[in-house]
Amino acid sequence: MKGSVKNKGVQLAGVLMMMVLAGLPPARLSSERVSFQPASFLALNELHEQYPFLKLDENEIKYPGDSAAFHSLYRKMQRLLFQGHGKVNIVHIGGSHVQAGAIGHRMRELFEGLAWGVTEERGLCFPFRVAGTNSTIYTSSEGTGDWEGCRCAHNRHECNWGMSGMSVRTQTDSARLDFVALRSDSSLFRSDFVRLYTDMTERHFTPEWIDSAEIDSVWRNTTEGYYEWRFRASVDTLAWRFVKKDSLAASATVQGIYLGRDLPSVTYNEIGVNGASTRSYLRCDDMEAQLKSLNADLVVFGIGINDAYTSAGRFDKEAFKDRYDSLMQRFSSANPNTAFLFLTNNDSWYRKRRPNPNGKIVQEAMMELADRENAAVWDLFEVMGGYRSIDDWDRAGLAKNDRIHFTRSGYYLQAELMYAALMNDYGNWLALHSRDLSDARNQETPATEGYE
Repeated sequence: MKGSVKNKGVQLAGVLMMMVLAGLPPARLSSERVSFQPASFLALNELHEQYPFLKLDENEIKYPGDSAAFHSLYRKMQRLLFQGHGKVNIVHIGGSHVQAGAIGHRMRELFEGLAWGVTEERGLCFPFRVAGTNSTIYTSSEGTGDWEGCRCAHNRHECNWGMSGMSVRTQTDSARLDFVALRSDSSLFRSDFVRLYTDMTERHFTPEWIDSAEIDSVWRNTTEGYYEWRFRASVDTLAWRFVKKDSLAASATVQGIYLGRDLPSVTYNEIGVNGASTRSYLRCDDMEAQLKSLNADLVVFGIGINDAYTSAGRFDKEAFKDRYDSLMQRFSSANPNTAFLFLTNNDSWYRKRRPNPNGKIVQEAMMELADRENAAVWDLFEVMGGYRSIDDWDRAGLAKNDRIHFTRSGYYLQAELMYAALMNDYGNWLALHSRDLSDARNQETPATEGYE
């Protein structure tokens, strides 16, 4: 499916029009890429004809409580797009839906439609293949020596995890790790700097960059748990060896990789672990410290499908909300200005035998959390058609026959619907403040008024 989805409210095309009316031409985001690229839309009637089960009237960002947390996010977006300054950092955390990589990949493609060069930074990644789990088609990793993966969703695994919820460990002296991240056209993401997250609480092998001639500087951040390499020129292939320099060091552990650019950007970071629940991520002791390095402006909470994977009557809504409270505290501690967006569960089946009614309870829980914590909700459960709509997605070739997971086309459609809802909400905010933004542009200062 090509293009993003047209929906009710102010469309992205309207956002572009308001820029012109407000005297706010798109900013120059790169010396090589300066053209503004409006996204194309699949007409609403065509989408409804193709997928009549969708509830497109529900495709919006909902605020059960106050919307103030999104003011800062939208002001940063405005400054990036209108003035070419700053970064907007998004973190999407979930289970296998996120680990699959298709949603994040499509979101980066769609954000790239805002302005050329706006998604030059790849952000947080993980070497799934080296860890022995399914890898996305958008990254590739290789390792020499013996590596062993460990994930927070596996009850029998006991490791010191960071924010990725996974780790991969080797006891092989001089083991090597190679990693690349791919764009839609199969070209490679480039990096001005990279970070390697590791367990700083143990004595470990020293990570060394393979080609020392590329390095400008190396820094070890023990507080936030990573090594950082900066380069004389941007690189597209990451390669380390892990050397036993300390006689007491027994291994090397990798908890995540960050590919960074010194450019204005929208960075869409993914944290996804197969089978992960809210309980799983609360096992990650190094999460809070490492989250500070991401400085998330928006956290997309897509955890819940595995929490709700139980028989009817056994899902504890209050315990689920309590665990989310703890997770939100971790993110808020890392950045008190973070905005939270809850993604309700997709409709699903339990054990391939019968529809799972717990999706509706998760929906209620997230609405209650958003009301209490002044967060927002994108109601995937309702947008996709509600209870038993996963059958329609299966028949349309959008879901797999387990009636939990989706095909690539299904994940792309989810991304397009969520992106449209976000851009519509941003467009509404922009419409309310177009005059303020024009004045701010003339004064070379960002607007400070809120979302009325």
